[in-house]
Amino acid sequence: MILEEMYRSGVRTPNASQIQQITARLSYYGRIEGKNVFYWFQNHKARERQKLRRRLCSHYQLLYSTNSLPHHQFYCSQEAPVFPLPLHHATPSPFLHQVSNSSPSVPS
Repeated sequence: MILEEMYRSGVRTPNASQIQQITARLSYYGRIEGKNVFYWFQNHKARERQKLRRRLCSHYQLLYSTNSLPHHQFYCSQEAPVFPLPLHHATPSPFLHQVSNSSPSVPS
């Protein structure tokens, strides 16, 4: 809970002295090392990015399924962008791969 609160308050990549302070504070609750704190923040940021990518993928899939490309299906790659594009953006993102429903081939 303490780490979550710090993350929500804006701490994303604590420096060495911050990690030391956080570790000292958390040691009250049990044995913990600085590397545990460091890795927690790294993992938490990565999970947040993954969630954002999934939301953007869903957004693109919804956008393209309700717009002018009914005969094509889109799926997101692992390199999906981590920034939102305007809804009126008509050109497919290079991070989305177009797959024709009539074609049996799958992009690699």
